[in-house]
Amino acid sequence: MVKIFMAIGLLTFVAGCGENTVMPELERPELGDTDEDLLKDSVYLYTYGFYLWQEDLPDWFADVRGNTRRFNSADAVLESLKTYARDNSGAPLDRFSFLDRWGTVNAEIQQGLAGSFGLDVRYNNDTDLYVKKVDVGSPADKAGVKRGWQVLSINGRNDLSLATLEADNFNFLFDALDGGSIDLLFRKPDGNEVSFRLSRGNYQLQPVLASRVYTVGSKKIGYFAFDIFVSTLSDLGNPTYVKRQLDQLMAEFEQAGVAEMIVDLRYNGGGAVVTAEYLSNLLAPPSVGTGLMYTNKVNHGLEDFLRSHRTQIDFSPVHFHKTNTLNLNRIYFLVTEGTASASELLINNLTPHVDVKLVGEHKTYGKPVGFFNWNILGVDLYAVSFQTFNSVGNGSYFEGMEVDKLVYDDLTRDFGDPEEDMIAEALHYARSGSFSADEASLQARAATGRRAPFDTMPLNRGLDNRGIKGMYLF
Repeated sequence: MVKIFMAIGLLTFVAGCGENTVMPELERPELGDTDEDLLKDSVYLYTYGFYLWQEDLPDWFADVRGNTRRFNSADAVLESLKTYARDNSGAPLDRFSFLDRWGTVNAEIQQGLAGSFGLDVRYNNDTDLYVKKVDVGSPADKAGVKRGWQVLSINGRNDLSLATLEADNFNFLFDALDGGSIDLLFRKPDGNEVSFRLSRGNYQLQPVLASRVYTVGSKKIGYFAFDIFVSTLSDLGNPTYVKRQLDQLMAEFEQAGVAEMIVDLRYNGGGAVVTAEYLSNLLAPPSVGTGLMYTNKVNHGLEDFLRSHRTQIDFSPVHFHKTNTLNLNRIYFLVTEGTASASELLINNLTPHVDVKLVGEHKTYGKPVGFFNWNILGVDLYAVSFQTFNSVGNGSYFEGMEVDKLVYDDLTRDFGDPEEDMIAEALHYARSGSFSADEASLQARAATGRRAPFDTMPLNRGLDNRGIKGMYLF
């Protein structure tokens, strides 16, 4: 991890700045300066030095403190800087840069550590709230909670309709999910109701939520639900438990003779770039050889600055290095608008080299950019600093990647269930060589008495955008 603890006297670098801009040293602290004052100044200076859209930022160098004192926090400084770079429609390009004051990103992505109840929820319609995901090994998992259970009550509150919870911007729900304990009443798929009091706990994130092999005619189709790109390498560069899990999983798929793969990224908001690279190598066909995987775009002085500070961050072109024998003919990615960043990098890396199909209820989130950690006074700055482009130069999907087949998330069925709508659609393509007609999908639902397809994405945007979404270099 990159760490710098004080900005004073450090920011004389010209490398990251505009041709005619001289980066001044910060003045010595004035009497009465607080850490937040220094942090506000440093956030401006470091963001300017690292920023992908550096040319769009305002020049405050003549009076850094005079400009930053207008803001009540370093977070507010960064939020202001995010408004300057805009797309052709006038919308800000940067929805992503942030300050991490608690080390949450490093704990989850680099170390694979989490502290929560271990469950997330989603609306199936505008009144019914369901468990969308349970973290393996979490308090919720140990209690037996499953995806597909309807949430009837939270801390004694029975009205959990979208209109009610959205009225206070989901504060009741988020506060409950972030609390030390929570009382929950569920209805299971068999109609039985069960209640739990869960206590918040620490656990190690297990990115693979489910895996299996389907037989479709004479073909073997692999499936795995991948929840978060926890790093495959430790701070010291040693393989982590995630690398071992992925190696074992792919070996099982190889042994089963899998020819096509369903990769379930529907809620995966990203994580470590090194893991996206590693998974790209595992899933790519042997024909990629040592060809180009992707390139990075950064501002013209960033690499010089990082070299001068002896960091291990490298923005050189990345090439394939496949070590397994898995040879896939087609990959189906299951996606929602919550599919972001490192997930999109994985998809984009593989698209030029294998037949890729996107199945989901919405185009993906749209984050072809990433950041690295820079620690200032104990606070981690993540300012957008690089954009990735695959081997054929594609990498501007800020509005998301379009799906090949629109299919809504079926919250009533668990990961890996072949009758879950997204999985069923991928298996239909594997069987027939084409996606099902929309009319056929409706008839199949009606025949089983299941709900009509319902676009829940607008309902769930506030819920799905909660949590880590990123492409992180460590």
